[in-house]
Amino acid sequence: MIRNLLRFLGWVCLLVLLSAGALGLVYVLSERPQKIAIEHRVLDVVDTVREDGTTPRTVVDALDRLADSTEAVKGDIVPAPAPDKDATAPYGEPADRLGLKHLVNRGYSVGFDEGLPSPRWSSYRVFPYKDVHLDRPSTFKPDARTSAHVTTSEYVRSGYDRGHLSPNYAVSVCYGEEAQKETFLLSNIVPQLHALNAGLWKDMEQRIMKRYVSRYGTVWVQVGPVFTPPPDKKVGRIPVPSSFWMVISEYEESAHGLRAIAYLVPHEEKWRDAELTRYVVSIRRIEELTGLDFFPKLPKSTQDLLESAPAPRAW
Repeated sequence: MIRNLLRFLGWVCLLVLLSAGALGLVYVLSERPQKIAIEHRVLDVVDTVREDGTTPRTVVDALDRLADSTEAVKGDIVPAPAPDKDATAPYGEPADRLGLKHLVNRGYSVGFDEGLPSPRWSSYRVFPYKDVHLDRPSTFKPDARTSAHVTTSEYVRSGYDRGHLSPNYAVSVCYGEEAQKETFLLSNIVPQLHALNAGLWKDMEQRIMKRYVSRYGTVWVQVGPVFTPPPDKKVGRIPVPSSFWMVISEYEESAHGLRAIAYLVPHEEKWRDAELTRYVVSIRRIEELTGLDFFPKLPKSTQDLLESAPAPRAW
């Protein structure tokens, strides 16, 4: 009985090895489009392992790096000059025709719309850090630099969380306690449903810090709300966003180029979703929805290459 079982398992292993070898040979002999198609099939299987929530961290890290080596994830790196590594956005903060107030803080920047009143975007830069725990500040504070002077009373019994754009954790571990406190300025806050704020959105923020930084080093993140006029709901004077976006970019030193990915997430009660590729859109789509212009210091031709098509799949 045991001998038969071992023989069966041996045949299964042999078939798996032969199939893998055949697939590898087909991959090597294929043109780039066919290679990418094969990579997508393989990564569909890999993703079920690395995103199931129970896979050990070391295995996830190894699979992340495997995925990064594929064209299906890496995509086309766009040639670009080296960015300003100390800036919160690599090639200038989002440009706009909205007359936003640019608020500069220790660890992040904000484009604030006095007329709404709400932030339209927030930008921050993260990099390898020591994971030092700092106590979370207990209060949110009005930003005296704004004439709108939003207060916490507008959120009381609203049914919405005070959702950070630039996140408390990322700013605290990279820039320290005083910078962390500034993330609790209400100029950095938007109404957000609790399940999204504490669930999927938090997962995406943690993915950047726990996975992207270790893989890419310096990472730039720009994030903000999408407002649909007229807004369906308001919290006090503040319109409730219909969705939220993230634009994430990293510079490949060896290739002298930039790559970026954009996510667009509906404002819904969403605790978890391992299939992040479903939220990947082009940066141009975010520009259409928000009226912002990303990477304004880059030539228009470079922006077109970077922004016109969505990333092939989630990083």
